[in-house]
Amino acid sequence: MKVIAFDFDGVIAHYEIWKGVDVFEKPNWDVIDAMKQLKAKGYHIIIWTTRKVTPALKAYLIRNNVPYDSINSCKHNPPDTSQKPIYHVFIDDRAVQYRGQNTTKLIRTIEHLINTGAPILAEDKPVEVAPATQKEEAVCPG
Repeated sequence: MKVIAFDFDGVIAHYEIWKGVDVFEKPNWDVIDAMKQLKAKGYHIIIWTTRKVTPALKAYLIRNNVPYDSINSCKHNPPDTSQKPIYHVFIDDRAVQYRGQNTTKLIRTIEHLINTGAPILAEDKPVEVAPATQKEEAVCPG
């Protein structure tokens, strides 16, 4: 089974600044529509968030028809491992994808994201990386 983890604030829901435990921004409909299509294709969807799983959070997800299999739970992880989900793709508004960048380029990318809140655009010509010879397969028994 293919696993996709989605962050909540800034991805599933718009986000500007923390306003409280059960205070949520408006839904990001493009992301929710993508989640619905991915779920229909059989992907296992995890919502991975720093938020506590409260009745209000679950109500928000239900009210906005957000499909998911688990929230902050990775029951498919092998024993004696952390809670970090095993996933094929993680969707996050504050992530930097590491693809073999040298130290200078990696720091530049990280600091750009911290200072602007936006990733470096494609026209900045990302580092060319040879394709991996074999990808590790995430295991997620249904």
